[in-house]
Amino acid sequence: MLRFEEYVSRRKKEDRLNEFDLDSRNENIRICVNYVFEYFNNYLSITEAEDRTALLNEKIDKYRKQLEEYDPEVRDWLVNIYADHGNAMNRIIRNVLKQNEFFFLFNTDQEFRSLSYDCYAKLIKKHPFLKDQTELLFMFIKDHHRIISQGRPRWGTPFITESINNWIDNTWTKYQVNLLAFAEDWVVFFFDNEDLWPVTHRIKSQEEWRKYEYDYRQKSNLFNLNSLYAKMPKKSFTRGKKQEFEVLLMYYWLHDIEGDKDYWQEYLGKVLPAISDS
Repeated sequence: MLRFEEYVSRRKKEDRLNEFDLDSRNENIRICVNYVFEYFNNYLSITEAEDRTALLNEKIDKYRKQLEEYDPEVRDWLVNIYADHGNAMNRIIRNVLKQNEFFFLFNTDQEFRSLSYDCYAKLIKKHPFLKDQTELLFMFIKDHHRIISQGRPRWGTPFITESINNWIDNTWTKYQVNLLAFAEDWVVFFFDNEDLWPVTHRIKSQEEWRKYEYDYRQKSNLFNLNSLYAKMPKKSFTRGKKQEFEVLLMYYWLHDIEGDKDYWQEYLGKVLPAISDS
């Protein structure tokens, strides 16, 4: 099903209409008015459901149900792309967003719009139907951030310390930024990318499928935090919080990756005095 502007563009090509020919202005007006009537009275008379097979409609309905949390305009945009091109763009765009390690720390329209331009540049060659769709891409990214942030962490908010939990709660309330989602996402990415591990943090693995294990008992630059924190967006909830970020990363590394909960208490005993004194 073509959008109105797509239908007119196709009809113009078919009729070889030249809108810049001033001598044919009256005739061009008549033809263009006819395009409007053709589109709304004829082309749209065949509904989307009538134009598809029962199995395709079932497939589209199933996809639509997966998008229930999205804004209706964003949902309709994704469903139309899926129906017309067979692409589940929410998953495709999501994979591009995963390349930005600070996605969960974004909270301004400027950040989301900049990210939409970056996504557009990466997607347009393979998905040319996204041409002139940057506004809807921006709306999807912003909506996706809201949905994913609200749904994390999966197992509820862990209690770490009163001051750290207040920082987490206040950041969410004021900025709609989920610090736990950021930390959880980063440790998974860090686990999968051994090239980010300093040589001094690598232990030869006893597992055949993995070359190294990460030495999380090191005293400095845990989880490549020096580089990560230096590049982190400078916001009120990130400034002066390097130690707190390390605590969050260590929590998810020990509880979700390693399962070494005994070291968690030992680690807290070492770092909490530094947090209390800051």
